[in-house]
Amino acid sequence: MADGLRCLWQQLLLRTTALILTVLCACWGAWPALMPLFATDAMGVSPQEYGAILSALGISGLVGALVVTWANRLLGRRRVMFADLAGTFVMMAVPALTISVWAVAVAVAAAAFAGGAGGTLWTVNSRTIGQHLVPDSMLGRYNAVSRLFNRGAVPLGAGLMGLLAEWCGMRTAFLVFAASVAVVVLPFLRVLTPAALAEAFGTERA
Repeated sequence: MADGLRCLWQQLLLRTTALILTVLCACWGAWPALMPLFATDAMGVSPQEYGAILSALGISGLVGALVVTWANRLLGRRRVMFADLAGTFVMMAVPALTISVWAVAVAVAAAAFAGGAGGTLWTVNSRTIGQHLVPDSMLGRYNAVSRLFNRGAVPLGAGLMGLLAEWCGMRTAFLVFAASVAVVVLPFLRVLTPAALAEAFGTERA
């Protein structure tokens, strides 16, 4: 564990990617933890309307995953990965700003679509970057630590969302997670540059 963490932390690109993905995974753990209560309590939705929100989440995520290759070729991997950041921010911010069922549903659909494409690309790219930058003898330990960060963030995000909702209110809890996504935008723009990604992948374009 210590060897894998040291290997990840010594590489700026790996370290930044891991931290950003940790924030995103925490958000995707937090949203479904609180949304059922928020939808029934604050928004006053019917079972049919809540089903529409969940349908938007599932369908849009599936479509995003299906078009990821096309989107990657058309826009470049960096823009698609950034779309995942933007979509996650919108998904967390909209419930903090409005209780409109359809506004939340549209935000969820957009976030799920961006997450389906961008999330898939995050996973593929982070693993590929690791294979390029991490020595073969360290790959197993590096992958274990990477998964500890992103998969471990899901239940932690859900738990933190519950605590924030209890202490500060549900809308504030959503706002805190939206702010956490906004905070990682600057590291993304500074570190995951087209030049850095192209060098990591050994290509001319990112």
